[in-house]
Amino acid sequence: MITEERRVNLSREQLPQYIDLVRHTISPSIRASGGRVLCLLQGLIGSPSTTLIQMTQYEDIDSWQLAQGAWTVNREQFAIQESTRILKPISSRPKDLVPPEDRRTIYGYRKFIISPASVSEFAACSEEGIWPRLESEGACILGMWSNAESVSPAEVILLTGYNSLAHWESTRFSPGSPDENNDLWNRESALRTRREDLTIKTFVEIMISTDL
Repeated sequence: MITEERRVNLSREQLPQYIDLVRHTISPSIRASGGRVLCLLQGLIGSPSTTLIQMTQYEDIDSWQLAQGAWTVNREQFAIQESTRILKPISSRPKDLVPPEDRRTIYGYRKFIISPASVSEFAACSEEGIWPRLESEGACILGMWSNAESVSPAEVILLTGYNSLAHWESTRFSPGSPDENNDLWNRESALRTRREDLTIKTFVEIMISTDL
């Protein structure tokens, strides 16, 4: 599996028309070519509302190339700037098919800068130590990816869904243990510390789903 990340910056007045074009023309064409749109997200905090990120999953490079025809529709009047890149999943997420119950309204798009030698350990710390507590509180991990190409330092992209901004705030990790016998907290505390040690730099954009 591979994932295309497509980031588009739009003029404010063209935003509704562009989303309509993606929803009714481009995304159906992608699906007809075998692609699966994971999400189309709009900037909320940390990026302007005129920034969109679309994540689309493909079986392989051949299916990705086939689906590029969906983007040949004329959209120059909408986009101020557009960029794409191929990412590779580095964990059990994204799922092959994302069920409706896994969808959320708000997403944290978090980027980590790490050594390429640390990618596997970083993913394990996240999946085994941090995600269980988050998902026990109603969040949902949509996916974790890294660069498909060999670069140093590497980027890791994590998309986590929340029901609301208040929900996102409520799931933030607090260093004070609520209970010495809380296994989820204790495991997260240890593996979160290790993940922080592996992280060179990190930042997050909070985005809202356009619900394709």
